[in-house]
Amino acid sequence: MTPASPESAAGPGRQGTPPSRMSAGSIEALERTVDGRVLRPDMLQYEEARRSFNALVDRRPAVIVQPRSAEGVSAAVRVAADADLPVAVRGGGHSVAGHAMADGAIAIDLRRMRKVSVDARLRTARVEGGALWLDVDPATVAHGLATPGGTVADTGVEGLALGGGIGLLVGTCGLTCDNLLAADLITAEGRQLHIDQQHEPDLLWALRGGGGNFGIVTAFEFQLHDVRSIVGGRLVYRREATDEVLRRALHVMTQAPPELVLMPELSTRQNTAIVNVCYRGAVADADELPLPLRSGMRLEEDTVQAASYLDVQTTSDVTPFGLRHYWKGHFIRDFSESLLQATIDDFVTGRMLGGILIEQIAGVAREEPPGGSAFGQRAARYNVSAVATWEDPGENADRIAWARDYASALAPLSPSGGGYLNYSTEETGDRVRAAFGVEKYSRLEALKSKWDPDNRFRFNRNVAPSPS
Repeated sequence: MTPASPESAAGPGRQGTPPSRMSAGSIEALERTVDGRVLRPDMLQYEEARRSFNALVDRRPAVIVQPRSAEGVSAAVRVAADADLPVAVRGGGHSVAGHAMADGAIAIDLRRMRKVSVDARLRTARVEGGALWLDVDPATVAHGLATPGGTVADTGVEGLALGGGIGLLVGTCGLTCDNLLAADLITAEGRQLHIDQQHEPDLLWALRGGGGNFGIVTAFEFQLHDVRSIVGGRLVYRREATDEVLRRALHVMTQAPPELVLMPELSTRQNTAIVNVCYRGAVADADELPLPLRSGMRLEEDTVQAASYLDVQTTSDVTPFGLRHYWKGHFIRDFSESLLQATIDDFVTGRMLGGILIEQIAGVAREEPPGGSAFGQRAARYNVSAVATWEDPGENADRIAWARDYASALAPLSPSGGGYLNYSTEETGDRVRAAFGVEKYSRLEALKSKWDPDNRFRFNRNVAPSPS
């Protein structure tokens, strides 16, 4: 099989092409060996199962398989290998690039595998590959513990963890991938592997930020942290206050201790400037926070208070499936004055055609975890993303052009030229390489050549096998 290029696998679009036909023998093999549902294109359940988070994406797999166990996943991958078909993987299904489904592929949908078990004594959690953070956080917070997740409760664990995982605990707990202790992986041959620091440590390194290039993770083991002392919430301001709000927030972010994490956003959907706040540490109440974002400011909403981590994680609104999305950005060390002022002016005047999300990379998140990780953006201070979300298909061209233009304006400030692969709707091969850096990409390429030489797992931010 000739491996697909990253560019051909990654682009968004309403493809709508007929699914490839699978042989009757392959379909029969799936139905005989997979311990779950096998959805063919002529079945009503197939249409619902293939629905994308991003309405710009319309892809039709050859078949969708919904296993109940690692053994079922393994069986489906073996059939794909025998039929010489690529494999797409759906965890939570929130891939803005639409990677959960792919034309002509066997799509393995993990939504029936969402179990979470917690070992409070060891401070670890075992999480199945189809789980969402709304499955994980209640289970761990019941013991006063958590692992860093994203900032939206219904995001899938698999995609977020394998791509990095930026959340409100980055300062003291690091990225989601930094807390990955072990994983159960199905390889391109259908083998079941348990991976940790003693067993295939190179693969553990690759799973920490290298995406879904190396197989399907059917279960993760995460480190948990004490979250019994949390102050968090959000501060919401009118659009016209954006200049002072954003400048104050960025100043605090450069001076704050690692316990305090801020994530500002400019929301065109709500016409407000928002600062999401999380402090993990011993404070008596919210007034003790080093947070000069209240004094002299007219607040529309202030929910920052002593809270459970679960409350903080559910502050952000859940985005429904079926809207149109185009996201793109860069990791940067700092804003230039010209870009900062242009960002503020465009938002205040209404010229901005999407939101801006600024995520802090601070404290522990700027350090490699024990054993290292494939994640390649530790030198950055911020992840800045243009987030266009809309409904009217007539706005497609303008919204996409705006997000691309804003990302281009960020590019000169990027230390690597690469963005956050979890968020971007489309990426070229050059941007994927830049996101990891030369040394890490070379190591990932060698591992890809070893574990997936036919690039069966290509519907991701693809690291293609080495041409040699």
